[in-house]
Amino acid sequence: MNTEKHRFHFQLPTAIFFVFWLSVLLLAGCAPEKPKILPQHKLTVEHSIDRNSIMVGDPVELIITAYHPTNSIVTLPEIGREKDIVLLKRDWATIPREDGLIQSESRYSITSFRLGEHIISTGSVSCIVGDHTLSTNFPAVTLSVISSLEADASSEIADIKPAQKLPGRIPPWLWVSTLVALSAFLIGVISSRLWRKRSDLAPGIPAIPPHIVALQSLEALTKKGLLEQDDCKSFYTELSLILRTYLEGRFNLNAPDETTEEIVDEMSRSPELGGAHRNILQEFMRQADMVKFAKGHAGRTTMEAAFETTKKFIEETQSPADQTDRPSQSGPNK
Repeated sequence: MNTEKHRFHFQLPTAIFFVFWLSVLLLAGCAPEKPKILPQHKLTVEHSIDRNSIMVGDPVELIITAYHPTNSIVTLPEIGREKDIVLLKRDWATIPREDGLIQSESRYSITSFRLGEHIISTGSVSCIVGDHTLSTNFPAVTLSVISSLEADASSEIADIKPAQKLPGRIPPWLWVSTLVALSAFLIGVISSRLWRKRSDLAPGIPAIPPHIVALQSLEALTKKGLLEQDDCKSFYTELSLILRTYLEGRFNLNAPDETTEEIVDEMSRSPELGGAHRNILQEFMRQADMVKFAKGHAGRTTMEAAFETTKKFIEETQSPADQTDRPSQSGPNK
């Protein structure tokens, strides 16, 4: 009897102490998270990556979050460098905040096919606010790529397999197929040359210069009322198509079917396009992609500025041989 009573008095303080600290931990875990205080007139960039070490070809998710002022445009550097860093997919989203800032998130799915340590990007993140440009370094993120082979895997090269003898006789159907293919090729070559000569003899209709077609298309776009309807996606879709069609006719690009990265890469090697025009083209194409594919929304002022920038780009990059009278342009309806 005395033993049981002594055991009860020994366990009660321990139980009270345990309940007290459990309550403290629960209250601490339920406390609301303090809101993050960010500068209102600066560009703040954060990042997160699910892992820094992968095997060859394993996907990695990288999230770049930029906090920037309202009515500003954020530009991220290109991610992708041969086999070192391979871009698999990119998603973009804009989240409004209660503190007046805009939160832009870019989610990248990347991988690498080359062993070693690789810095994902050494570029910078920029933000255009009116006439000012804010810039900061891209987060210093390093990706370590290790071999998928086991540590004790053999490095010896396997023996060459013995040579296999080819059949000594060519089957008849192979001869027939070869003769038919050769005959079709010769007929095609002869027909093509005859058709070219016929086309040279017939008078052709002079082609309309690409910049005239583009300016006429811009004039037609202003009459559709997309600005008044605040139809941002349709406006940028048609404006982007006009610019891509102009690039195809002016610089012999397959612009309507190429991605923004492919167009910018080809135009960077064009001797007819200066650095300022390349930057304007690159910024517009990325802005249009954000609106069309990432469900972003630009205000009317931004849409009008994109229209005028596109018109100016077309007028300044037209071929010197095609500088003829232009159709009247009044710009977007205001």
